Amino acid sequence: MKFRLTGKFGELSPVRNWQPHSGIDLAMPEGTTLRSIGNGVVDKVFDGSSAIGKGLSIKFPDGTRAIYGHLSDVKVRVGENLSAGDVIGFSGNTGNSTGPHLHFGLKDASGGTLDPTPFADKLASISGDHVAPGIITQLFNNESTQGPLTRLFWSSSESIREKTADVATEVILGILDAAKDLIMAGTLLGAGVLIILKVAGWRDGGRWAGVLLVVNVLLRALFGGV
Repeated sequence: MKFRLTGKFGELSPVRNWQPHSGIDLAMPEGTTLRSIGNGVVDKVFDGSSAIGKGLSIKFPDGTRAIYGHLSDVKVRVGENLSAGDVIGFSGNTGNSTGPHLHFGLKDASGGTLDPTPFADKLASISGDHVAPGIITQLFNNESTQGPLTRLFWSSSESIREKTADVATEVILGILDAAKDLIMAGTLLGAGVLIILKVAGWRDGGRWAGVLLVVNVLLRALFGGV
């Protein structure tokens, strides 16, 4: 599963005053894109003043409700009709939370608590930037959802080109800088060898060593290495 299950349904914990956990918790970074697991209507939006923090409830045709909690931002409003895969908000760390995660719960038509564990894999697969194949077409065609593919192809094409140009420039400058260092090191090494040859008796060794040292100084002055 893409996101780790950190809170099981029904577990007891001092964090919840030893009350049975009414849902499941999935650890995920703040700002992870969240989507509806089915067709339904938003029947509640939580403003962040309760233990669940910011969140919402989606009512499905059979009366079952899905509850999303501890969000950083809710992108839907009460009465809004949703299709499976529609973006509903972004995960967060609001309310009574010990770290960034999503609380997901289920209730039946009469308000009784259901175990949402069987939906954990599906919930994880449609959360974040990598979604199940069935959601891809919707993300391409619905700009208003502001899903990851929408943001990429409608809002960020220019920034992608700019980043690519920046990376290419850095690579080229890095190659040139490495070549400069190699040449400068070569001139010093060559001058040293020529000086040794001068001492050993080669008459022109000193002259060529001087030429290489002048070249090294000029390179340092030219490229700011002085």
